[in-house]
Amino acid sequence: MGFKNRTSIIVLVVMTILAGGIYISLTGFPHKKSQMASEVKKYLVHTRLYPVANIQEIRGGYSFKSGDYDADVLFKDEPDVNYTYAKVNGEFRLVGTSSLYGKHMDETFY
Repeated sequence: MGFKNRTSIIVLVVMTILAGGIYISLTGFPHKKSQMASEVKKYLVHTRLYPVANIQEIRGGYSFKSGDYDADVLFKDEPDVNYTYAKVNGEFRLVGTSSLYGKHMDETFY
């Protein structure tokens, strides 16, 4: 009976670690997503000179295909337009948007 319990516990631990690894590989590390959101906020406020009051929400994100982290930004004056910023070659760039005619398009968009 002791051997069966030990084997069950080992299998449970291995399955838990495996499930956690799969989850992290698909969704990214939460602290890195939070860090990216914080860095993008600093970039928008200090480099792009947006007032903090104009930013409605910044959410860090992760692409499991490329393994890159980014941040989705919503501005208060355009709550239905999503802007995605990412670090490209060490610099933040606008890499995506839900509207090409948004008020916050900038020259970093390609």
